Amino acid sequence: MAEHEAKGSIVLEILIVILTAALVAVILIPGKIWKEEALEEKTAHDNIMSIYEAEKYYKNLTGKFTTDPAKLIETIHSDSNLIRKQKVVNYTRELIREFDKYMNNPLIKNIVRIKKNVDQINDDLESNQYNFKSYKEINDEANELKIQLNNFMNAPEYPEFVRLVSYLDSLMDIRQTLTDFTLQVNALRIKNVTDSIQTYLPKVNIESVNNKWAPLSQRLDNFIKMVKRSPLVHVTSVADRVRDFKKLIDGSFDQLIKLDMNVQIQQLQQLNQGLDELYQKFLQDYSITSQFALSKLPESDSLIIHLTEQNFYSPVNHKMYQLMFDADSQFIKVESPVLLDDLKERAMKVVDDVNQLPFLDTMHDYLKMLDSIKTTADQIRKKYRKNTDLFIAYKEMEGLVNRYNNISIVEAYRDLEDFRTIVPKCRSFSTIKDLIEKSWKGIQIFDQAYTENVFGNLDTLHLKMDNKIDEIDKVIEKINKRRRRAKIKTLEPEKKALDSLLTTLKSQKDDAMLAKMKDMVKELQDIFIFAQKGKKVRVYGVFDKKIKNFGYIYKDSKSWEDKK
Repeated sequence: MAEHEAKGSIVLEILIVILTAALVAVILIPGKIWKEEALEEKTAHDNIMSIYEAEKYYKNLTGKFTTDPAKLIETIHSDSNLIRKQKVVNYTRELIREFDKYMNNPLIKNIVRIKKNVDQINDDLESNQYNFKSYKEINDEANELKIQLNNFMNAPEYPEFVRLVSYLDSLMDIRQTLTDFTLQVNALRIKNVTDSIQTYLPKVNIESVNNKWAPLSQRLDNFIKMVKRSPLVHVTSVADRVRDFKKLIDGSFDQLIKLDMNVQIQQLQQLNQGLDELYQKFLQDYSITSQFALSKLPESDSLIIHLTEQNFYSPVNHKMYQLMFDADSQFIKVESPVLLDDLKERAMKVVDDVNQLPFLDTMHDYLKMLDSIKTTADQIRKKYRKNTDLFIAYKEMEGLVNRYNNISIVEAYRDLEDFRTIVPKCRSFSTIKDLIEKSWKGIQIFDQAYTENVFGNLDTLHLKMDNKIDEIDKVIEKINKRRRRAKIKTLEPEKKALDSLLTTLKSQKDDAMLAKMKDMVKELQDIFIFAQKGKKVRVYGVFDKKIKNFGYIYKDSKSWEDKK
């Protein structure tokens, strides 16, 4: 009995461990999968943009695109202009690093903080002037405080501190306008200011400045209390802001008093020496540092310069991105290869079915006959240029033929023709997807026409075409009556052929074909949904991961942004 209970206890413990592990997996693994999906999408888009920008840059250099990754990378990475830009960025960042080291020195940082927060208090007192006007005591004190704060930052008792603050202001201005000047000019400006700071810094008496601040700090405390006890507390938060700024100033003075000035001055001297050495380095590389500072490359240049062979392959299926040029090589399309083979395989099954639709060849022959009739009529018109009736009749016929292009059943035919001729040789996911959408709509149009036995505008235009052919034939007969030599052939045979083709087209239906077209529409819609949403694959045994195509860039347009 005891042995049986012990075995049951072990089984229960094992079951608890298994269930606990399963619970942890259910909580953690989906989040991991989502992160993988997001990272793959971001990587794919970054890769597509990098390749696209690199191809554009390559075309500017060579006059053409290339599908050879090694050639593309070698060419752009050896481009002197791109190398020069990167060196400018590297030098600018080096200058910023040295500058920031100097400004982050505890002595400098706290003095800058004092100046910044005094200005903040002044600005707040000034911006609340309208609110203060209704309270004379507060208004008078606010005006007096602005005077006192200004006197504090410009006190004649400690001119070295005042000048030091002024130089630090200049440094901050230089930092903000860095890209408005060349690297050499920036380095020289910084060096001149830091040299001046090193001159005045040893003469600054922080304790004396702090003693000057102490009564002003107390006066600000009293002002804060005065505002908080007034109805102004319901109108403005100026008291809280002034209190926060004042605390920062008080804190900076506390830190400054604790600093060993000699140590700080020595550290700043070393940092100043580093800035001077950097300036000398800039003078030696004149061709680069005589250019304007550039803190970072433009996005396109940054993508190009960091391009590697790895960028040419999808993070999902590790196949190379599709690079497709226009016929005239004016534009390039860079597209994700994910699910391309799956989509094409599914589409090809429908291509085989479309090829079996009998009316496509008949429609092809009908439209070809239309063009043949127009061509023949044009030849007759050119031969008898002075015949106004013939000219007018031909132009009207030309207009009728052009109108065929805009009727739904002809558009449907052309979409189906594109589908069955382009898909077999196409390597573009987005192109196949578009053809699929157009094709199912095209089949629906033919299905409706045959089901309802109504061909709409096709019948209307055909009747008008017959009448126009008759009109041209009458003109031809008039011309023939005046001719003694060989007569001009009329368009009657072509008209009969066109009529016959329309009759054949409209009679090419049976129940099996109608049922097949409905099946094809459903199949194409399912394939389109697959193209739109992608598919799910099983990972970690029981979890699903979404796989989808990540789009393309064409003519500077990103498909994933167009969707938004």
